[in-house]
Amino acid sequence: MKRGARLLGYVVILWLAATANFLLPRLLPGDPIEFLIGEESNRLTDKQKSAVMAQFGLDQPLLVQYGHYLSGLARLDLGNSVAQGMPVLTLIARRLPWTLLLVGSGILLAFLLGFALACLFHWVKSSRTSSLLMCSVVFFGSLPAFWVGMLAIALFALKLGWLPSYGATDIERGTTFIGVLRHALLPVAALTLGYLPAVFLVARAALEEALGEGYVALARSHGARPIRVLLRQATPIAILPLVNQFAMQFGVLLGGAVIIETVFAYPGLGLLLYEGILALDFPLVQGVFLLLVFSMVLANIGADLVQSRLDPRLRGGLEPNS
Repeated sequence: MKRGARLLGYVVILWLAATANFLLPRLLPGDPIEFLIGEESNRLTDKQKSAVMAQFGLDQPLLVQYGHYLSGLARLDLGNSVAQGMPVLTLIARRLPWTLLLVGSGILLAFLLGFALACLFHWVKSSRTSSLLMCSVVFFGSLPAFWVGMLAIALFALKLGWLPSYGATDIERGTTFIGVLRHALLPVAALTLGYLPAVFLVARAALEEALGEGYVALARSHGARPIRVLLRQATPIAILPLVNQFAMQFGVLLGGAVIIETVFAYPGLGLLLYEGILALDFPLVQGVFLLLVFSMVLANIGADLVQSRLDPRLRGGLEPNS
């Protein structure tokens, strides 16, 4: 019952996001023609403006437009980009793999590194070392993403010349594995650094709670080494909060990808959204925004499914405390 209610809640969220996506451009003050085609609207005659309104369906009542909008979403029709003259879905399909590469790599590295640092935090004996580790992680993670990206470009691309500063592939050599890897290193590192503190802090607290459980004390009483207790007894339980943390922070990471892709001119959804905003390309902005919301909801659904697999108490809608 509870799982069905959560699923219904996700459906409502998607509907509200789609509705807001439909209403916001239409409620903005000013001439919609000017928003659609920019300054060129001043050169159009009244007849030409009426033709443009009819082309985008803006001459119809709002409820009729809303019906056509939902019907288009059901057919995966996100409309056409005004600035680029192509279907929005085609543009998204071209850019999506690059964003998945950045975000997926950033999530994986942040989780592996954050959990490893949390284990190191509980394994070291020196309180000074533990405090230094925590302060360092939180400090570097608090740096603005755009500033980290610009600093990385200035140091590793311009000064040292080790890595490229923009794009996703080498223009001369085309798309090669080494070229893609070299172009992705700096933006992935910037994303990972920004996401690392959240993973580290959650993992540290989860490990601390797990290490205080009775079964851990029992394992210690039987002579188990501290590293074995940490990795074999505490780690499986500490992973559960990280799954939920992933769902909560996925939207933050996508937002960071918009900034990082813009700084590095990386051809993903973030840069596509930025280009759409600059060009006042509302169909394109609406399409990318809706996909980002859908991705965040999908991440939460996936986290629920993974948690129910990892924790038997959550199966069948049971709470951990029940």
